[in-house]
Amino acid sequence: MLDAAIAFAIRVLSAGLVFGLQVLLARLMPLEGYGGFVTLWTWLLAIGSFAALGFAESSVRFLPRYRARGREAQVRAYWRYGLRAVVLGSLALAVLALILAFVLGTRTEPGLIVLYVAIGLPFLAVEYYLEGVARSFGWFRLTTVPVYIVRPLLIGAICLAIHFSGVPLTLPVVGAAVVGSMALVSCGLAIVLALRMRGASAEQKPTSATGNLWLRASLPLLLVSGLEDLLAYCDVLILSLMLPGEDVGLYFAAARALALTNFVYYAMYLVSGRRFALDMADADKSRLQRSVREASRLTFWLTVVAVVVTLAAGPILLRAFGPEFVAAYPVMAILALGHIARAASGQAGELLVVAGRQRESIFIGLGVLALNVALTVAFVLAFGLFGAAIGTALALAGRSVALAFVVRRTTGISAVSLGLPSMKKPRG
Repeated sequence: MLDAAIAFAIRVLSAGLVFGLQVLLARLMPLEGYGGFVTLWTWLLAIGSFAALGFAESSVRFLPRYRARGREAQVRAYWRYGLRAVVLGSLALAVLALILAFVLGTRTEPGLIVLYVAIGLPFLAVEYYLEGVARSFGWFRLTTVPVYIVRPLLIGAICLAIHFSGVPLTLPVVGAAVVGSMALVSCGLAIVLALRMRGASAEQKPTSATGNLWLRASLPLLLVSGLEDLLAYCDVLILSLMLPGEDVGLYFAAARALALTNFVYYAMYLVSGRRFALDMADADKSRLQRSVREASRLTFWLTVVAVVVTLAAGPILLRAFGPEFVAAYPVMAILALGHIARAASGQAGELLVVAGRQRESIFIGLGVLALNVALTVAFVLAFGLFGAAIGTALALAGRSVALAFVVRRTTGISAVSLGLPSMKKPRG
């Protein structure tokens, strides 16, 4: 409970910083330029987890159990093996993206966006992996502060300095600021984690069989995490392909105004995976059920509170971007209903990952993504921006139903619990 409260408080602060950054860029850039930045930012976040090859998620499965059983040599071996795999894998993907960028032409906006995605992808992949490692050890402030507080402050400071120097904030300029900030944060986080990991035993090296085990466990999670991110951003990605940049900017502003509700979900995600892993290491199913129940209740009710507060302040939040953005309030309201529907299943998705149910997670992710794409395209053709919000909300509701059903069937754990959360401090 305390860990979740700390993570939530940090993410609330982060929500304000990220929102302020988006408002700053919307004010300083022309609307079509801001739409291009939104497209770049969304593509980076949507495919960044693919480049981490699933090691961010598998670290939460393996590292808490290794540490609970005193296997510190395996902890350090996993850390080194995973970092090496993520760096090599992300560089390979970056080369492919670079080729595509030059095929499209870097003087065109699509080619320029792909170029920046290629440059930023390795840094973002390492960042995802390091977040997973820190989360697996319960270092929640290290997981959140560099990425969600330091990075937006860096981007904002760089963009303000450029603006006051008289240089226009165009897409190439802002793209360079974003990628440079990602590089600084990921390198700094890697140094801090490396220093913290020095205390673990370095005597034992992973055998090829152990490395293969980690790789086999991680690669399916590449699809799980990647599909989750695509689901989170596919509405914006589809809009970027179907509607002008101005409309994409309006929709993105509505989605960013709901960032607080997303951060509630993420705060519980940060602490739940480790808790589930420790309960499974002790083979205590009753305690696991209690942990899942409390995670579900906290996720749901904190999301409801966040949605109510955010919608009440919605017109003010949207007007901060500019007067024209207030027209996106109905989009914001529809998306809010989708966030509540997603929260109803609590942290069922994280439970499947920790339990090693990657295949079921992949099937759910593929099914929900296909549903989201189909609904969003159909509704965008019929209703424009509002259609994207409707399709996304319906897909999130379908995700909750599918996760709750599969978790119950495969683990015997009930993932949906809408009662008020307990204030008792859980074990561990």
